[in-house]
Amino acid sequence: MKHLYSLTLFILLLAAFPPALAQEPLPDSAIVVPATSPYHVKAQFAGGIGFVSAGVGRSFFQDKLETDLFLGYLPESIGGDRIVTSAIKATYRPIKPLPLKTIDWQPLRVGFLVSYTFGSDYFTKEPGDKYPKNYYGFPTALHGSLLLGGQVDLTRVKKLQKFSAYYEFGSSLEYIISYIQNPKYLGPGKIFNLALGLRMKL
Repeated sequence: MKHLYSLTLFILLLAAFPPALAQEPLPDSAIVVPATSPYHVKAQFAGGIGFVSAGVGRSFFQDKLETDLFLGYLPESIGGDRIVTSAIKATYRPIKPLPLKTIDWQPLRVGFLVSYTFGSDYFTKEPGDKYPKNYYGFPTALHGSLLLGGQVDLTRVKKLQKFSAYYEFGSSLEYIISYIQNPKYLGPGKIFNLALGLRMKL
């Protein structure tokens, strides 16, 4: 009976203090990334959906695919008019991230964005009473864009494991088509825009 009591006490000690008895302390370089949900929030500068924008989104397939819903704002002092834009964005990571010391770099991300600009000056169907037929050729409120960029994940940085920084070069389908039709007038510098953003996992 005495041995039974000793064995029971030993098992209870193991259950109460498993890290101290069964595992050595982790070095600073081996930071354990806390479990997170598939949802995230983003803050973005520029990128064709406003001077600044904020978004919420969800990741799928082990972060290979992301979908986001953005709301952007362009102030009158910068754009000549106050412009509010909403956007739905999907980005895909075709190759694995590259581990670089304390970060993971995603060198290639491709995506597609559909944006809508609010306001009476913008339209999805060209109003026949204001402009001649096919005057614009494209809707001024609804735009589709192709995206190409990358992302840096602070995977092994203490207290910053949930954060990432990303960059995207984008161009609307209207600009791409116009460039193909008239490459001498529209150079690559005129049809592409750059977006810089921060992402935080929830």
